[in-house]
This record gives sequence, C-alpha cells and structure tokens, in this order.
Amino acid sequence: MAALLLAAALAGALAAGYWQRNQASREHLALAQRLQQELNAVKADLVQTRAQADAALGRLMVEESTRKGLEATLASTQEELGRAREQLAFFDQLWPPGPKGAISIRALEIQRMGPTLQYKVLLMRSGQEDAPFKGRMQFVAKGLQDGKAVSLVLKPVQMPGSSDAPAALAGEDDLSLGFDKLQRSGGLLSVPEGFTPQTVTLSILEGAALRVSRSVAVPAPE
Repeated sequence: MAALLLAAALAGALAAGYWQRNQASREHLALAQRLQQELNAVKADLVQTRAQADAALGRLMVEESTRKGLEATLASTQEELGRAREQLAFFDQLWPPGPKGAISIRALEIQRMGPTLQYKVLLMRSGQEDAPFKGRMQFVAKGLQDGKAVSLVLKPVQMPGSSDAPAALAGEDDLSLGFDKLQRSGGLLSVPEGFTPQTVTLSILEGAALRVSRSVAVPAPE
C-alpha cells in the first residue's frame, strides 16, 4: 500500500511537473508570438516613418531648389530693373527737354499678322508729375475698301475672357494707359474684312484731349 501511494505520488508529481512545463511552454510561445507581432508592427511603423521622412526630405529639397531659383530670378530682375532705370535716366538727359508732363511716342511699330495688325508702342512722359498719366490709345487706319479711300478706327482683338481682364492687361485688351515715366504696350488690332490698311495713326488721348499722335505705313501684304 505504501509503495502504491508512493508510486501514485510520484506519478502525480511527474504529471504536475509535465503540465507546468507544458503550460509554461505555451505561455512562452504565446509571449514570443505577441512580441514578434509587436516587433513586426514596430518595423512597419519604422518603414512608414522612413518613407514619410524621405518624402518630407524630397519636398524640402524641391522647395529649397525652388526658393533658390526664385531668389536668383529676383536678383536678376532687380539688376535688370536697375540697369533699365540707369539707361532711362541717361536717355532722359539726352532727350530734348519738353513741357512738364508732355507725352511722346518714342517708338511705334505696325506689322501684319494674318488678318490682324500687330502693334508695339513705347511711350514716355517728360518731367516729374505727382500723379500718373491716365489715358487711352486710339488707332485710326487709312486704306482702301471696295476701291474707295476710307478711314477706320481699329479695335483690339478680344481674347477669350478678355472682358474680365484685370487692369494689368491694359493696352492689350482695352487700349487704356496708366504710367508715370515709361509705358510699353503691344497687342493685335482687328481689321475689317475687305479693308486694306495703308497707314495707321496712333493718338494718345487724355479724356477727349489729344496729347500726341504719330503715323506709320503698314507693310504691304506678302
């Protein structure tokens, strides 16, 4: 009996030890799996963080390159503006003095461009004025229509959406002017069908008053 009890006790002890080892092994395996999952999640977060960091670094490099490009462009533009001001001051000294605020047409070029006329204008105002000059350009063409000599006021070619164009496009869409010392302008003039322009006269108007005018010949069609 004692031997049986001892054997049973030993068997129980062995079974308990085996169960404990088996339970510890399962817990260890579950812990290892959980740690592996956490490690995988950390690795995934690390990969995502690295990708975000690389993307941010790329954007930063692009922004830095863009900033340097804009700074270089600004510096170049400022240098050109400074040279233009110096040249303007130099030519202003060479130009015969006129009445204060007088408007002069320094250059006028008219070229054929398909069914339209392309114009380029350079205007200058002498002296110093407190307020900028406000006026408009008017183009009058003389030529032949149906074999008769006629004079027509040429209108600018209206581009799509030009009716809502800002004032910065003045001189291209509505022929209006607003400048202090110098004004460059260019655009296209509509030519009526059947009309052959021979000369074009540019008039600079301030309200209803004529300030200055100039005429040029229109090149013959090729």
